Amino acid sequence: MRKVPWGIIAGICAIVVFFATVGVIAAFIVLNSIAGQTHTTATMFDVWWQTALFVVDIIFAVGFIVSLAMYIRNAVVKRRETA
Repeated sequence: MRKVPWGIIAGICAIVVFFATVGVIAAFIVLNSIAGQTHTTATMFDVWWQTALFVVDIIFAVGFIVSLAMYIRNAVVKRRETA
């Protein structure tokens, strides 16, 4: 487990979480504006791709937390071994 690049995995997950969150918010704003003009309502889970984007966001957020914890754990173990 020490040879796995946890820092790089954490960075990739953080980038995906950032852009997926921006996508979820932007899609909700746009679709809610369209719904307001047509006198209907819109929620975040009306369309299948909004739900899929939200699920991707949650999965990569969990992946970020896990990989960041593993990165910190490996850094602490390396520091103890060198001391």
